[in-house]
Amino acid sequence: MDNLEILEALLYTSGDEGLDQQQIINILDINVKQLDCLIDSYESRGLVIQKFGTTIVLTTKKEASSYIEQLIQQKSKMKLSQAAMETLSIIAYNQPLTRGDIEMIRGINSDGAVKTLIARGLVEAKDVDYSRSHHLLTTDLFLNVFGITNLDELPTTEEDDAEMDEFFSLLVNQKGDSNE
Repeated sequence: MDNLEILEALLYTSGDEGLDQQQIINILDINVKQLDCLIDSYESRGLVIQKFGTTIVLTTKKEASSYIEQLIQQKSKMKLSQAAMETLSIIAYNQPLTRGDIEMIRGINSDGAVKTLIARGLVEAKDVDYSRSHHLLTTDLFLNVFGITNLDELPTTEEDDAEMDEFFSLLVNQKGDSNE
């Protein structure tokens, strides 16, 4: 395998979090300029390698976004596990926060639930300059699914419990049997 094929395999394996450029440089035993050349020379029909700060990610081309949105909307109608519902609630009310923050709140590893929420387009991971971790935030699709225009419309603890129950009933109705 050549370095470009190895880079593609590494980025595919790392998923939506990508890899730090120094990690790739060390694995491939190349320098920054050579890495930039590999990224520039990458060709795929539906994928692109992007650089966000020092993080390198394999992602889809912008031209596919409308099709991916359709897929996400279809998938968002699928059932969510109890773990995914809890994790989504935590993110919605406490964003931005890291996976570690979620684990502290829930008391257990939530990677599976977070990956499900990202795959369904309800949550996204963003790089933040002051942190080494990705920060998780809800998406516009989340707002759309719940019929709200901004996060200020989320029910608060000051509001009637019945309103909160009604708001999250959509999630309860989508509850799945798997524990992610």
